[in-house]
Amino acid sequence: MKTLVVGDLHLKQRFVLPRIDGMLAGDAEIGRIIFLGDACDDWGANEADELNAMEFYAKWVREHRGRGMRIDVLLGNHDFCCVRGKRGPGSIMSIMRNLRTILEDALQAKVACAVGPYLCSHAGVTGVWAKRFLADVPADAVAIAQRLNEMLADSSHWGDLDSCPPSRGGWSLPGPLWADLRDMLDDALPGVPQIVGHSPVERVENYASGWMTAGRDPLWACDTMSLMSYGAPIGDGSMLLVDEPGVMDGSTGLCGSCGSGAPGELRGLGVSNGADDAAETLEAYAVPFPGESTFAEACKRYWEAR
Repeated sequence: MKTLVVGDLHLKQRFVLPRIDGMLAGDAEIGRIIFLGDACDDWGANEADELNAMEFYAKWVREHRGRGMRIDVLLGNHDFCCVRGKRGPGSIMSIMRNLRTILEDALQAKVACAVGPYLCSHAGVTGVWAKRFLADVPADAVAIAQRLNEMLADSSHWGDLDSCPPSRGGWSLPGPLWADLRDMLDDALPGVPQIVGHSPVERVENYASGWMTAGRDPLWACDTMSLMSYGAPIGDGSMLLVDEPGVMDGSTGLCGSCGSGAPGELRGLGVSNGADDAAETLEAYAVPFPGESTFAEACKRYWEAR
């Protein structure tokens, strides 16, 4: 089975999701989609822009889940402001309750999930944050995701999840909703491959694949759809495709032994899980923005329409 991982949408649902439909029509092996958070907010957006995009998103997710597609919607720092009722960058306070209802009830958003040995979250789990808040949790993507989602269910932990570091204008530890890519490159939680959004990048890239990062756990950065304040795209709209050979049941999203045990070594673009001798090799690779027009062309139309 293949899992499509999509970076920060920031209100681009109306032109991105139909492109994903085209991908699904062309590849029947895609059985799961993970959205890495920050569905809300964009430069210059008004109430109508927010509600239009988010209601379209909720309808699309509901319909695809109804057809059997497994969809994990993760919370980003922008989304979590709506959950907390707290003003943040780009927040429109007058519709926060509406957006919270969409996020919690319609989208069933959470903080993290796992795909094979990879931990997926909006910004990533750093070693220093994990030392304080995950000290009793094993270095395993499934276990960490479970704990993060338990923290979401207990509002006394919301401040811990919302911990914003100096790299993003705060004074706290780099938490899973706010850690910058620089924080992750300096101090990603050891032993756990991760997939993140949040920090705009030009293209989906594995930051463990370069010669300067040799020996690191894989770290895929996927925020390729964010814009500059004047509407120019920062990235190319590419997405990440994770191929788990041997996984046939889209309801689990895990392959054999991939749900537990420490991840093994990086092999090319994939990760081999060494939990048992028969484990399949998991491959992760970037895929271009789908459709006939480029992401930049689609963004231009999106920006001009507003």
